[in-house]
Amino acid sequence: MKIPVSREDLHRKVYLSGLALLVCCLPLSRYLLSISLFILLINWLAEGRFRQKFTLIRQNPSTLLFASIFVVYCAGLFHTQNLNPGLARVKNVLPLLLLPLVVGTTQPLSGKQFRQLLLLFSAAVTASSLVCLIHYFIKGMNTNGNFREVSIFMHHIRFSLLIVMAIFILLYYFSDKRDAGKIPEKMLLAIGACFLIAFLFFLRSFTGILIFMAIALVFILNRAIRNPDNRIRHAAFFLVALAFTGIFIVTLLVYRHNFHARPGPPVKLELFTANGNPYTHDTLTGAMENGHFIDLYVCEPEMKKEWDRVSRISYEGKDLKGQPVDYTLRRYLTSKGFRKDSAGISNLSHLDIQRIENGLANYKFRNNPGIYQRLYETLWELHILSRTGYVMQHSMGQRIAFLQASGTPLKENLWTGVGTGDVYESMRHSAQDKKLVVDPLWEGKPHNQFLFFMLAFGLPGFLYLMICLGLPVLANKASRFLLFNVFAGIMVTSMLVLDTFESYDSMVFFAFFYCLFVFGSGKKEENKSGKISQDD
Repeated sequence: MKIPVSREDLHRKVYLSGLALLVCCLPLSRYLLSISLFILLINWLAEGRFRQKFTLIRQNPSTLLFASIFVVYCAGLFHTQNLNPGLARVKNVLPLLLLPLVVGTTQPLSGKQFRQLLLLFSAAVTASSLVCLIHYFIKGMNTNGNFREVSIFMHHIRFSLLIVMAIFILLYYFSDKRDAGKIPEKMLLAIGACFLIAFLFFLRSFTGILIFMAIALVFILNRAIRNPDNRIRHAAFFLVALAFTGIFIVTLLVYRHNFHARPGPPVKLELFTANGNPYTHDTLTGAMENGHFIDLYVCEPEMKKEWDRVSRISYEGKDLKGQPVDYTLRRYLTSKGFRKDSAGISNLSHLDIQRIENGLANYKFRNNPGIYQRLYETLWELHILSRTGYVMQHSMGQRIAFLQASGTPLKENLWTGVGTGDVYESMRHSAQDKKLVVDPLWEGKPHNQFLFFMLAFGLPGFLYLMICLGLPVLANKASRFLLFNVFAGIMVTSMLVLDTFESYDSMVFFAFFYCLFVFGSGKKEENKSGKISQDD
């Protein structure tokens, strides 16, 4: 005889199923992600019990405080000139209203349910990574060697944030002493974490890798501090200090080797090529490639004539990465220590010419860039910015230009902001007025979520939003849980370099995990032994 399921149990099962669908869809499907949110909303409305839910909100008003972020976005519509983009952003942040109300007024998850949900998310991220990997090995790399397209479900940087979160969830439960006897499960967690770490580096998301490395060092210190063995704690502190020192020394050596002029007596520059044509020498900029000056020994006429003879791409054209091929050629010749003339080009092999056509500006570069190449490119962008001020097609330099572009609208609208829908237009106009060299396809995104808040809602709105984000954490003591701190570190760092709330995937990722850690689980606290006390 079947025991009838009560209405309360039915709604509870639908709620848990909706959460499970949401975490599975975060790295896989935006469409199903919206469906999962719709299921949670319909179930919440059908469940009723609004008097009890209102009582829960009164007992924990921080739920309503966090949900009021949505109200701030709506308020920003009243003084915006571009209503359509403003409405689109309000629609995009609807989960910031939905999730705190649903999660905050529903019975908290038990410790077991909480753990299962986090591990299900990690499994979904692992599955998504496997699909991306299989797709890459079947389809191969695109013609321009853009490794960002390895991530087929979402933008590679945003996907890397999910990967980092999944890695630390797996490592956290791997190091959980309560499961010390579950060897097969521990092995599975370790294999999953190792695979995701390897895939993160394979994805070549420099932002994701830096976030992972920074949080990994803090994670190791946290686990070491809670370990009663002094030897382990001292070893962990030593390894972290060694890692910081090693990263600093490697970065310094790469910079000095490639972008620092070697001391020595002044050299008299030759004025003519072997063919008798004059060289041009720009001795002021000091831009370098592999320790050689880019703008010395340049003869444009010879370069153009010789390049057009050996290449299928015109000297005035663009390489397969969309960069001016003449400058890619100049950098490549410099990287090999060749002069920028017909003799220098004649020394290039057929493989060299193919690499230049593919947009590789250094003979050490490959179509599939590694970590050294990503570090080199970032340092080169900073070097060129400091020497010439040029930022086109440089992600680091462009972000600095975006900060410069925000100055005027910030000063003119410090107290009210420009409104929810006018941020992009105000940024574009400011960049034009300041004659900043930015990508012509740039939409006007600040690429900084905190800066977007300031521009859209002014200083008062920005401060209020910081209270909405910070006070619930303090009120619910979420910062006592290590995984919340990992999540917070990922999100704060990403909000400094991305418009996190402007991407639906990232915004739902933020809203869900914030609500889960702050409102959706039983009271939890880690003690010094590393164990978690959590309502079951």
